[in-house]
Amino acid sequence: MPRTLITPIADEESRRLAVGVWEAARRASGNRPSPARTERVATKVATGVELGEVALLAHYGERAAGMLVAEPFQGDDGPDDSCGHLSMVFVDPALWGCGVAGALVRSLQRGDHGPGWTRLSVWTRETNRRAQRLYLARGFTDTGERATLHEGEVICRWEWRAGG
Repeated sequence: MPRTLITPIADEESRRLAVGVWEAARRASGNRPSPARTERVATKVATGVELGEVALLAHYGERAAGMLVAEPFQGDDGPDDSCGHLSMVFVDPALWGCGVAGALVRSLQRGDHGPGWTRLSVWTRETNRRAQRLYLARGFTDTGERATLHEGEVICRWEWRAGG
C-alpha cells in the first residue's frame, strides 16, 4: 500500500494538481464544474495561503490524490483564532476509500502545516454519507445546526475539539 504524503500547496504545480483533484471529484459526484467555477476554485487555492488559510495536497504514492483548504473560523462575533473551518476536502475518485481524506484531516488536526487550531468546523450536505463517515472517524460531532443551500439541499455543521 502506498504511503500518503501531505504537503502545503505552495507553487503553481501543486495548485494545478489540487484543482485537478477537485475537478475529478466534482465530476464523479455528478456536478460537472463550469469553467467559471473552476477558475474561482483555482483562485481560492492560489490566494488562500496569503489570507491565512491552510491549503494541503495529498500524494498517494507518486499520484496527486487529495486536497484540503481550511480558513480561520468566522463566528457571529467575528474571527475565532482557536478554530479553523474546512472549506474544501476533495479526493481523486479513483482513490476513494484509501484513507486520503482522513490523512488530510488528521494532518490539519495535528497542526502539521498550519496554525494548530484546537477546534475545527465543517459544513457538509446532509446526504453526503461518505463525508459524514470521514468526520465521525476523525472525532467530529454533528452540532445539530442546519442550513439550506440556494438549490434546496440541507447542509449540516460538524465540529471537532482537540482532546474531545
